[in-house]
Amino acid sequence: MSQANVRSIDAIREFKLALISFAEDARIGLSAMEMEIRQVRNWLERDQLTYWKAQVKRCHEDIAEARTELHRRQLSQINSDAVSDSDQKEALRKAKRRLEHSEDMVERIKKWVPVFDHAMAEYHSQSQPLGDRLSGELVNSLAVLDRMVTVLDEYVAMQAPSAPVLPPAEGAGSDAGSPARATTEPEPGAAAETATEAAPVDGEQAAADTAVAEETVESTEGARS
Repeated sequence: MSQANVRSIDAIREFKLALISFAEDARIGLSAMEMEIRQVRNWLERDQLTYWKAQVKRCHEDIAEARTELHRRQLSQINSDAVSDSDQKEALRKAKRRLEHSEDMVERIKKWVPVFDHAMAEYHSQSQPLGDRLSGELVNSLAVLDRMVTVLDEYVAMQAPSAPVLPPAEGAGSDAGSPARATTEPEPGAAAETATEAAPVDGEQAAADTAVAEETVESTEGARS
């Protein structure tokens, strides 16, 4: 049989309260972390990817507009040598650089999404056991602590048993409830003999009785003669 060295029932109660407090803090931490992960996932895939795709589309439009302006300026140079198209060329180069940057951001985000998903899966694989214990095994643990406290309280409230009543000795009287008598009652004749034996006769009294008896015998014989 296993033995437990329990020195304080209140320590078990305090441990139960501490366990409940830890479980609440752990649940709040896991919920906050899960919410933050979802926000980052949405920001990365929905906000950033959508934004840079829109920038790519806008850059294509800016490039098309810059090319149109450059073509118009080049047509103007045919009639006049004083007309310059350097501004239009610079605008076209800037539009192309913005397009390259936007396309590069789209490619990076597309690469970051799988990496983030992999990291999120690793986090879930490590945090899920804790979440399962907080939801299922915690209830069983609290129930075990409650039963332990109940059993210990009942044990402490128990009183020591009284001493057992010994059975009567063998050979006692028919009355089992009364103790056996130390002596038995003597018979009437035996009582007289016992009294005679118990009371010794004094020496002088015995001699006097003997003399009286002899005188009586002599008187009787004299009367007969």
